[in-house]
Amino acid sequence: MKELRNFSKILGVVFVAIELKAKQRPLRIALVAHVFHPSVGGVEITSDILARGFMRHGAEVTVITNTPEAHQTRVFPYDVIRRPSPWRLLALVNRADVVFHNNPAISLWWPLALIRKPWMVTLRMWVTMPGQKLSRLQRLKYAAKYRIIGRADVLVANSKVLANHVDGDVEVIPNSYRDEFFSVLDDEGRAPLGIVYLGRLSQDKGVDLLIQAAADLVGEIDGFTLTIVGDGTERVRLETLARENGLGNVVKFLGSQGPEEANRILNRNSIVVIPSRMPEPFGTVALEAAAAGCVVVYANHGGLPDAAGEQAIGFTPLDSTSLSGHLKVLLSNPKDVAARRKDAVAHADRHKENVMVDRYYAAIERTLMESGHGRNH
Repeated sequence: MKELRNFSKILGVVFVAIELKAKQRPLRIALVAHVFHPSVGGVEITSDILARGFMRHGAEVTVITNTPEAHQTRVFPYDVIRRPSPWRLLALVNRADVVFHNNPAISLWWPLALIRKPWMVTLRMWVTMPGQKLSRLQRLKYAAKYRIIGRADVLVANSKVLANHVDGDVEVIPNSYRDEFFSVLDDEGRAPLGIVYLGRLSQDKGVDLLIQAAADLVGEIDGFTLTIVGDGTERVRLETLARENGLGNVVKFLGSQGPEEANRILNRNSIVVIPSRMPEPFGTVALEAAAAGCVVVYANHGGLPDAAGEQAIGFTPLDSTSLSGHLKVLLSNPKDVAARRKDAVAHADRHKENVMVDRYYAAIERTLMESGHGRNH
């Protein structure tokens, strides 16, 4: 019976391939992303990477998003349809051979309840946060969302912890990083005692824990520096906290930087800290840091262990003393740092864009095979 089902799936893919060849057209993929450029984040970046990558595989891609147009229009090599009307959305889904939700966008899902199309979903963020307290109404809402996600033919997650967050068979395909921007430039100018934080300055990112850990290192490690790259609502408070802890000559706040400058900053330092208070679903910044030849020290929860790799060092989440202890050991052992930096680059090489794109395109093809079965059907 199993062999018959497998044969049926393969036959379905063959029929789709024959149909496309007969019509002399490429595979049509509707890539649905609730957020997209000019918004900035992991979903937005991966949507663009995957759309371009699918095109390299010969597919025709249309991105559908709820994000409105920016004043300064960026040109993409594929169609971007923003806030489509219900009829337009229905027509776009009907035209597609495969619908791919790059993170579930429930507000754009409803046409799939009317038109049966091969449907693939990737989880890039929590549906509900671990430990999150929900009202009765919220529980009902999220139960419905989980049920809808369970109807996907193929479900992918970017980390093991997200895969375990839902029921059923889930393939893990880690995020990539933007390898056109992040790489090792020249180790000659790298500060062996240089520490960097790269990311948003918000309470959930835990940068205050890093500042407290840095304060613990004063008098223990001579000559270390801390560079904070990023901006956000917590910046003024963090600058005040650094001054109050006597770190005025140790900590520099550089604000937001583009990827090229961020890579140059990483290349001038040796250690990157990711002190997140919340369990990150993945943590692409760990890959960017590794690609630039930095040792990553991360809060050991969520998807960060997957992103950071075995050569990185995890500290107890929310514990600045644990963080400062690991930093002290690293900064006192340059040979260990050098060995971990070499392994970090090798780790990043396994997560280049083409690796992620090829695995996702294979999952798209598997979606054609699984179509009509659904994970929870």
